[in-house]
Amino acid sequence: MDDHTKLILEVSGKPLFPPVFASARLPASADAVEEAVEAARRGADPATIFWTDRDDRLDCAVVLQPEQTLEDALPILHVGMIGIGDALGAVVPPQMAVTFGWPDRIEANGGLVGGLRLVAPEGCTTGEVPDWLVLGVSLVLHRPLIGGQEAGMDPSRTALHEEGCGDLTVPDILESFSRHFLVWVNSFEEDGLRRCLDHWLERGSGYKESIALSLRDGVHAGTFIGLDDLGNLLLETEKTETVPLSTVLAGPSWSL
Repeated sequence: MDDHTKLILEVSGKPLFPPVFASARLPASADAVEEAVEAARRGADPATIFWTDRDDRLDCAVVLQPEQTLEDALPILHVGMIGIGDALGAVVPPQMAVTFGWPDRIEANGGLVGGLRLVAPEGCTTGEVPDWLVLGVSLVLHRPLIGGQEAGMDPSRTALHEEGCGDLTVPDILESFSRHFLVWVNSFEEDGLRRCLDHWLERGSGYKESIALSLRDGVHAGTFIGLDDLGNLLLETEKTETVPLSTVLAGPSWSL
């Protein structure tokens, strides 16, 4: 690891991660994904978790070193979603429904509460093995309500504390995510992707229903019939349309 990366790493005793992960705490004003990408370019160790020191939202990013082509590695985004879904399932009230909006959205009781990002080296094609990947996770714990706005007035957006999770903290989620993400990374590597995708579909928002997705390349509408073996979205229209997962490399479909 180069000197620049060492300078920005501040290893913290809390949250506590599995031994495979290194912890890099960042100031609240930092962008975890940007810091992780810069560190990855400079040779940061894989399995380093960068996280911002703030209490209103989780912002973290993990440096990864895939051994397969970018096309085959893209579904690590779904693995990350499963990890955060199971992590929340372990710490939130049982009545709160955690669902996934393809390709990268996290929902709580139907409202957007967070999302994931995936960044690859610039110029890396889907047929090449990337030198690194960065997986980012963001979740809103609490948010300011402006101009007389009340929680629940906009059902399309929410925060975890508005859904009965008032005692939940960023370290709670980070610790839980790191454990569950590791479990599903191991499953991905040992058992293949299909089991992960089937588990993703259990939380898939709109699965087997008519949906309309507004992505950077336009609107895709049809019946959500599943995911193919690379994690691409399958929509049934007059024929079966495949929406590529690689769309996430252009940027997130969500904003918080």
